[in-house]
Amino acid sequence: MAHFISHRVRMMGLATIPGLLLALGACAAGDSSSPAAPAAAPTTTPVATPGDAPAVPLAAPSDGLAALIQSSGVTCTDVSAGRGCTAGDVDSGDFYDVELSPDCGDQGFFAGVVDAKGVETLDTVPTTGSKAMATARLSKEQLVCVQGIGRAGQNPMFYYVVAIPAATVGKCKGNALCDTYGDRPISGLASSGEACHAVAPGQYAGNCARGWVSADVLDVFSNGM
Repeated sequence: MAHFISHRVRMMGLATIPGLLLALGACAAGDSSSPAAPAAAPTTTPVATPGDAPAVPLAAPSDGLAALIQSSGVTCTDVSAGRGCTAGDVDSGDFYDVELSPDCGDQGFFAGVVDAKGVETLDTVPTTGSKAMATARLSKEQLVCVQGIGRAGQNPMFYYVVAIPAATVGKCKGNALCDTYGDRPISGLASSGEACHAVAPGQYAGNCARGWVSADVLDVFSNGM
C-alpha cells in the first residue's frame, strides 16, 4: 500500500511540472494584465558640452570690493579677490601696483590731511595719457580712510581715500588722533544723493568724498588708531 501511495505522489508531482513551466514562461515573456515596473533613472552624471552653463557658478566679488574697483578706476587680474591690481598705463610702463582694502572698520587704514591748502581728490591716478578730474577738495586735518595704496616698487606714491564722518569710526572714541583729525569742510562735492553715512561697521554709502591723493599730503597712521 505504501508503495502505491508513493508512486501516486510522484505521478502527481510530474503532472504539475508542465503547468509550472507554462507559468514560468508567461512570467518571462511579461504579463500584459499587470503594469510594467518603471525603468530605473540613470545614475551617470551628464557630461557638459561646449556652451553649457558651469555646474557651479563662480563666486561674485563682494559689493564693497566691486564698488571700490569701479570707483578707483583700477584694473585687476583677479577681480573676485582684488589681486593683481594696477593704476595707470601699463603699456607705457607708467603705472602703479595697487593694494585695495575696502574695510574702514577696526581693521581699516586711516590718515589725516596735512597740506595747509588741503587737497583735491582725483578720479584716477595721474599718469601718462590719463585725464584725472577732481571729485572734491578736502581741507587740512580732514580724517580719511585709506582704501587703496598705489606703489612704485615698495614706495607708496598715491592713496585712494574716502572722507567719512569721524563719529562713525569706532577707533576714534577717546583717541587723541581724532582731536587733531576729524570732520573738516569739504568743497566741490556733488550735492545730489544721501549724505555720506555708515550702513554697517566699516562700510559707507551715500555722497562720500573719495579719490586719489598724493602720498605726501597725508599723515598716515601706520600703527593704526
